[in-house]
Amino acid sequence: VLVTVSGLGGAVAVAAGNAHSLAVKSDGTVWAWGFNAEGQLGNGSIIPSSNVPVLVSGLNQVVAVAAGQAHSLAVKSDGTVWAWGYNEFGQLGNSSNTDSNVPVHVSGLGGAVAVAAGPLHSLAVKSDGTVWAWGSNVNGELGNGSTGGSSNVPVQVSGLGQAVAVAAGSLHSLAVKSDGTVWAWGDNFTGQLGNDDSIITSSNVPVLVSGLSGAVAVAAGTGHSLAVKSDGTVWAWGSNV
Repeated sequence: VLVTVSGLGGAVAVAAGNAHSLAVKSDGTVWAWGFNAEGQLGNGSIIPSSNVPVLVSGLNQVVAVAAGQAHSLAVKSDGTVWAWGYNEFGQLGNSSNTDSNVPVHVSGLGGAVAVAAGPLHSLAVKSDGTVWAWGSNVNGELGNGSTGGSSNVPVQVSGLGQAVAVAAGSLHSLAVKSDGTVWAWGDNFTGQLGNDDSIITSSNVPVLVSGLSGAVAVAAGTGHSLAVKSDGTVWAWGSNV
């Protein structure tokens, strides 16, 4: 049955990670609850977990949040991005690979308007329409023309401008451009890139999702992808297990 999250009013946005949850309130503060073994609640502690919302330390003027497997992201109204939690693959983007139980500033990234978090990588859209990525890159999910390893600072996704929204799956990434096209990169084992590739090969740069126009939003799962079109229809591709 549905239950009300305790003591949390005025929420304007939410995000769900593997075992933790985030909410932005209308006053710009961020609240978190759930598992906290990697500091993903951002309140200065590691364990215990919390079954009620706790205030994320030192954050205000937040307009959007995203949650990965065990890390969290927030965009502030000034365009800066902040991250906390698990950081073995550099998914906090602060030039280190050390976990943090309080928000840290993502290095060299200003003008952000949206973020997305996969299990081990992170994405941001800037106001100039460019997309930036950091964290694990085992299948090219950073989209910068390389495969393997990781980056603990944001790198620009190759050849992609006019982006308005992003989504991060387990090992792949998606972006919607202002012209309504959808672009995808990373793992393609189950066809989640949607580029009509009969060989189903991964791509470390964005490829055009075939036959899809008028998109306004995207979402990404473990091995499948979704898009909402301006006519209200929803389209899906990838794994259908």
